[in-house]
Amino acid sequence: MKIPLRILSLAYFLAFTFNANLSFAQIRYGPKVGLNFSELPNKTKYIIDQHFYSGYHAGVVAEFKLFDDLFLQPGVLISNKGSRYIVGNNTGGITTGFSSFQFSGFYADIPLNLVYKFNRHAFKLFLIGGPQIGYGFTGKWTATYETSSGVHFGSGPEDDLKPFDYGISLGGGIEKGRIQISSQYYQGLRTLSTLDPQLNEQKYKVITVSVAYLFGKEKRVYMDYESRYLSKSKSSRSKSHRKNSR
Repeated sequence: MKIPLRILSLAYFLAFTFNANLSFAQIRYGPKVGLNFSELPNKTKYIIDQHFYSGYHAGVVAEFKLFDDLFLQPGVLISNKGSRYIVGNNTGGITTGFSSFQFSGFYADIPLNLVYKFNRHAFKLFLIGGPQIGYGFTGKWTATYETSSGVHFGSGPEDDLKPFDYGISLGGGIEKGRIQISSQYYQGLRTLSTLDPQLNEQKYKVITVSVAYLFGKEKRVYMDYESRYLSKSKSSRSKSHRKNSR
């Protein structure tokens, strides 16, 4: 499975850019893993019901301190997403020929989240959300009796799904030391249908539950250090002056 070069290039660009521009800020980084519960709606006439597909995601995230309680958290994740469908033939109000199939795809996802934290001393609560782009690079259809076939990503009428996806996610979580536990809801904003006319509802809906372990520690911010140092220096000079005047 090859991840498209443009995805890797963008990931490296983000990493080096933020590392260069925020060298005096708090920087933490580490692995992130979790579960995906995804759905790709399809309202064609033979699909009578659909269910969430259970997948997973794994990758790395970084966290940069912007202000006192506001952080930027980009990442690169490999995500297994899809959807499960129930198929039947509805004739005269009677549905017959029940069968099922599911779509399972692998995506390279790049989230760019903002994180706002609320300090509760022993732990921190946080809100998290932001845009995300993704690119599907492999997948398969699995039908009843475990028969399967590959998914063709592309933009032509002969393809199954468009590979490029983007959307926005919102959620929250809890942080204790280096561990972050979070849950987010992702809403795709791009229709992935290649049909003509296309299925406008065919946009990803994903609920994620994640655990991240972040290495690193808060670095000393130069401006804060300077202000503390100057205030202490002024205070010590003031005390010395009072002693000398006596």
